[in-house]
Amino acid sequence: METAIAAGETQATPIRHPESDPPQIIIVIPVYNHSGTLRDVVTRSLKVHDRIMVVDDGSSDGGVDTLEGLEVDIVRHSKNFGKGVAILSAAKRALRSGMTHMVTVDADGQHDPDDLRHFIPELEAHPDAIIVGKRDFNGAYVPASSRVGRAISNFWLKVETGRSLGDAQSGFRAYPINLFQQLKLRERRYSLEIEVLVKAAWAGIELREVDISIYYPSPGERISHFRLFRDNLRLSLLNARLIMRAVVPLPHRKIGNFRCEKR
Repeated sequence: METAIAAGETQATPIRHPESDPPQIIIVIPVYNHSGTLRDVVTRSLKVHDRIMVVDDGSSDGGVDTLEGLEVDIVRHSKNFGKGVAILSAAKRALRSGMTHMVTVDADGQHDPDDLRHFIPELEAHPDAIIVGKRDFNGAYVPASSRVGRAISNFWLKVETGRSLGDAQSGFRAYPINLFQQLKLRERRYSLEIEVLVKAAWAGIELREVDISIYYPSPGERISHFRLFRDNLRLSLLNARLIMRAVVPLPHRKIGNFRCEKR
């Protein structure tokens, strides 16, 4: 099934589930020009879970065409809006499908979908929390920029919220989907993943983490759409805004407990 979604679409009405219901989970794979790895990531994800959504954020390499014959929900963007928009599009679509939680997995093959098994017990025990996968950086070919970037993001998260995580930059994470309707989010690219953690913490949402593996190919085989200057500038501007808000002596609006009784 394929759906085209434009940026700025009106949000869907949330679907509520009683407290006794188990989480309804969908794996979301945002993709932008990763045709060489996408089918393998989706195939391995289907071995773990049968609900998969691929959000094609304006790819030009035909990667989604490689998914022929696989039972996945495909959302296509008309152009590249950014990873943040892909995540927001997935949340809207997932709500319409009756999902309560989504787990985001990168399309470049660095995440092992089998690690979803670490998330499920945490989701069941803490359904109102954001659960972040803490990457194991003890393997080969871990870029120095990833180590430095993680340390910086962890530092700013602590300064801005008082909360600590071991890997605030990890894109392998689980969200309660209704959260996206409750938070006012401005970012539209990679920086949304940091913004949502900070604003969720301010709103009283618990931040938890689980250990995950990570695979980095050799430098000559690596494909990354992270632009060192441009994306770090966006992150710096975001953290500047968040720090300014953090020091303002006004209370943050609290949210939480996304579950309620059936109507």
